[in-house]
Amino acid sequence: VIFPWPTADKHEGGEVHHRIMSSTYKKAIQGRTHKERSQPSDRKKLGFLEKHKDYVLRARDFHKKEKALEVLREKAEFRNPDEFYFGMQKSKTVGGVHVGDSDPTQYSHEQLMLMKTQDRKYVEMKAQVERKKVEKLQASLHQLRDAPANKHIVFVDNEEDQRQFSPADYFNTSPEYLDSAFHRPTREQLDEDAWTVSSVHEKKKSKLYKELEQRKHRKSELESVALRMDMEKAAMGKGRKRKVRKTSLGGKGIPVYRWKKERKR
Repeated sequence: VIFPWPTADKHEGGEVHHRIMSSTYKKAIQGRTHKERSQPSDRKKLGFLEKHKDYVLRARDFHKKEKALEVLREKAEFRNPDEFYFGMQKSKTVGGVHVGDSDPTQYSHEQLMLMKTQDRKYVEMKAQVERKKVEKLQASLHQLRDAPANKHIVFVDNEEDQRQFSPADYFNTSPEYLDSAFHRPTREQLDEDAWTVSSVHEKKKSKLYKELEQRKHRKSELESVALRMDMEKAAMGKGRKRKVRKTSLGGKGIPVYRWKKERKR
């Protein structure tokens, strides 16, 4: 895009008027991009190199907290020692932290049931996310050292070639990598950097298997929480019941109730 340069027009009477470029044109022209350097390689151990925009955010947060402390300090200095209001009787401080007296009657029974339902739906959603991730990891993390389910058929010209056929020579790899379905290194790669091919592969595989175990544990924990919430919601419902055990046989902290049989009309 070509923009007109400011020029001078001569009108009657010898007056010279300059046509100045409008602000719209000035904004459209691409200005110089000022780049900030990253942390040098020899100073990587010191962490992220703070830029000016990071300093601005940190300074604003610091001054905001500083002003809040100044206001609180001023209120404490001008506090009336004889001040009293009835809210003081329902609140207290525990370890220097103000704790208000929660009113158990501020929510109705129906509202509590609705909140339990919403909490249960959220926990079930998180558990479903973990199930999907576990299934995806299990699908991608099959045992690489095990023999693959599919077969690789090699055709030869005659029976002599069949007797002399060597899979390691055909695939140009070591015999220990013949059962690998993929990532099968060649002999040249093994000769160049034998330890890198195996060590990097094993580290990546162990990391993924560790993540799989962690996600399985998280999934089971979320499922037990959802089950406990279902039991709490059922216990809040109608009907005479009696607690049989404090925890279930699985030992996950889920109480066991027994309801009295009632004839339904």
